[in-house]
Amino acid sequence: MANKLKINKKNLDYFLLISPGLILFSTLIIFPICLTIFYSFFKISFLTNNYDFIGYKNFYKILYKKEFFNSIQIVLILSIVAVTVSNIVGIIFAKLFNHDHKIFLILRILIFTPFILSPIVIGYTFATILTDKGILNQFLSIFFINLEISWLGNPTYALVSVSIALCWQLIAFCTVIYLANLKNIPRELEDAVEIDGANKIQKFRYLDWPLLAPALTINTVVILISTFKLYDRVLALTGGGPGRSSETIAMLIIRTAFNENRVGFASSMSLLLLIISGATTFIALVYLGKREVDN
Repeated sequence: MANKLKINKKNLDYFLLISPGLILFSTLIIFPICLTIFYSFFKISFLTNNYDFIGYKNFYKILYKKEFFNSIQIVLILSIVAVTVSNIVGIIFAKLFNHDHKIFLILRILIFTPFILSPIVIGYTFATILTDKGILNQFLSIFFINLEISWLGNPTYALVSVSIALCWQLIAFCTVIYLANLKNIPRELEDAVEIDGANKIQKFRYLDWPLLAPALTINTVVILISTFKLYDRVLALTGGGPGRSSETIAMLIIRTAFNENRVGFASSMSLLLLIISGATTFIALVYLGKREVDN
């Protein structure tokens, strides 16, 4: 009996320890998801406070909404670009900064700085740099006479501008994660590879790259999540334009909910976004996780 009371008290202590986290998780994650599911089956107007049950009609309407699929396409393009560029450049920077000299410690701090900046600040900063008379065009004019690219006014260049701003911040995160993994590679393995006569490319291919598999998984998942919920950075940089050519799915949902007052329809799009992003992240985890096991 005494042992049972002791076990129950121990379980109660554990529950009390995790209860603040559970309450916070339920309030910020579970409750909004449940509310979104509820709203998605209604035609809602907060102005008139009307809740009309319409079943699955909101989901049917999405199938005929070109803007939704255009936004998904934009997010997928940004995801592919961000995953590719951020990982490749992140690995290169990590290899360059993987030294113990003090100057490289300073460089590591500087390279991580973009990741801790607010996305809205990054958006406005790049909006200033990429204007027609901005720093980038002035720099390019040194090599090309009277070159004025409308980075934010051209639909193609607008998406390129968003990609640059997105990758600039994510490269910082990827570099730090790869650096941490490189530091964990045993020195004995590196010495053994060097004794075997491997050059730098062979050393990276057969030693570094396989052992960086966990870092690649972490970086890819973080990049995918960051891209699917991309909002404030694009809002500050292009506003979704020109002509909604850079409007992400998060921007479309917020515009539908608050500008058009179609909360139920926006909720149904949010659920589909959750499913698509969850499925994409799951596929990436399974594929990259299999690579970790193989290595």
